[in-house]
Amino acid sequence: MLPRPSRAGIPLEGDRMTSFSATVPNRGMLTWVLGWSLAACAEVRARDDAPAWPLTRPEASGYAETSRYEDVVEFMEALAAASPEIHLTTYGYTYEGRPMVLAVAGAPEASPEAVRATGKTRVFMQGNIHAGEVEGKEAALVLLRSLARGERPAWLANVVLLVAPLYNADGNERVNVRNRGAQNGPVGGMGQRHNAQDLDLNRDATKLETAEARSLARLLTQYDPHVAIDMHTTDGSSHGYHLTYEVPNSPNVSPGITRMLRDELLPSVTKTMKQEHGWDLFYYGGPTRTGERAWSCDDDLYKPRYTHTYFGIRNRLGILSEAYSYATFEDRIQATVWFVEELVDFAVAHGAAIRAVTAAADAESIVGTQQAVRGKLVRTADSVPIVLADVVEERNPYVPDRPMLRRVDGSERIEHMPFFGTIEPSETALAPRAYVIPAPSAPEPASDAVRRPAAPPAARMLASVIDRLEAHGIRYTRTRGEQTLAAERFRIESSTQEEQEFQGHKLRTLTGAWEPATEVLPAGSLVVPMDQPLARLAFVLLDARSDDGFMAWNLLDSVLGATPPPEFYPVLRTMAAVAP
Repeated sequence: MLPRPSRAGIPLEGDRMTSFSATVPNRGMLTWVLGWSLAACAEVRARDDAPAWPLTRPEASGYAETSRYEDVVEFMEALAAASPEIHLTTYGYTYEGRPMVLAVAGAPEASPEAVRATGKTRVFMQGNIHAGEVEGKEAALVLLRSLARGERPAWLANVVLLVAPLYNADGNERVNVRNRGAQNGPVGGMGQRHNAQDLDLNRDATKLETAEARSLARLLTQYDPHVAIDMHTTDGSSHGYHLTYEVPNSPNVSPGITRMLRDELLPSVTKTMKQEHGWDLFYYGGPTRTGERAWSCDDDLYKPRYTHTYFGIRNRLGILSEAYSYATFEDRIQATVWFVEELVDFAVAHGAAIRAVTAAADAESIVGTQQAVRGKLVRTADSVPIVLADVVEERNPYVPDRPMLRRVDGSERIEHMPFFGTIEPSETALAPRAYVIPAPSAPEPASDAVRRPAAPPAARMLASVIDRLEAHGIRYTRTRGEQTLAAERFRIESSTQEEQEFQGHKLRTLTGAWEPATEVLPAGSLVVPMDQPLARLAFVLLDARSDDGFMAWNLLDSVLGATPPPEFYPVLRTMAAVAP
């Protein structure tokens, strides 16, 4: 069992809402909420065959509120108790120590070993990475309830679902009615974007400074899902789509994965969504506000600091889901439910092909190839049809100076415009056979009367690198004896940092060039071989010019930040075999 929440219970279909009043933070809404809830329950009771399945907090409050941590845990426990198909576990902890809850369906138990042993396609869905963007959390609970009801036997027969509704659980509890500005509800408030450290979890997938991101990386290593869905809500763009999506837009992602997403999966889902529900989908972005009018995505989404791109760099089908913030709260949840439904249906129908394309990506060698260290947005040759729609202001009953915006159904129109939606390399570097960090010299031993000196900068840097490699699940070795190695070293021409902090860092940039060198490696040197499935990720983390690696995020600054700065980058690359 998971840690028990303190509340007595959660609302059920057909139940009176006796325990709900104790949890409503806005007492002014209590009469309205209870009246709505009792009417809904009376309607359900009128159907003699209606089971007592739990309601989500949005359903119970007339879509005025979103689920708290305790709501989510109780809801998932109720489903697991009612269905032998749903098993609960945890996969880590938040910064404030909340267990991160995971539901597993389609396997005999929740352990990674049992899940992988099924041989099925594994689909991971994650909600609430930004805790004001709550639709993924609520959609995940709705889909879990549908599974518990026995409504999706094909899913359980063909895939294993790994459902993590509440990634940013700490941020979720910081509910405020002013969060998320003009978003159309929930009027009872929602959580904050950042976690309890005031860090954006959707910028932490490479540097791994948060407990949450480390927990996610561990889950990906242990459960190894083939498909991973990161569910968000847009933040400010205005258009006519109920939901937009994105692929891992890095040029370094395996071409087979990119083709499957762009040419097969997303076109299929988009077509089916329109045919079955009448709602339009398109790639994430919005009309540009200055210069040439065009539809454009964010120009840095190719960086694996973003979770969906991190999935792709790990050779998995990563998918970003963005419900439209100016649709109603109910419609945003519904759009996310339908979108994830279609994604899972595709995985059910094409499971063998998905497993094959991810296995092929794992087996591909990038050794000796040019990989992107920086990228740029490029436009399509032709204009594309874009759906736009009007929005109107609505009064927020609890925040008088912050009106909400609502999408006007029926106002849809088409405008053709250029599309900036793919990334090409603007700079590349060679992927070596291995990266090597020479072991630092050992400090002089201290006598009993003298305090042992602090580890030298190179030793601190090496410890930081090893910590991150292990957290990501990247394989490495340490040399047992001294050896001479034909390698390349990066001669630094300039080393600069951004003036403004970003996520607590002043990002670093190096310029320079690789040059041949013969190096004597001490015993204990670190070797990261590039003949491993996570070679693409290792390249991003270790290359001297990568804009999202250890260098950029200051993890090597115990060496690179020295005064005077070093002549060479502290990581070597080699095409030679490195002896054990």
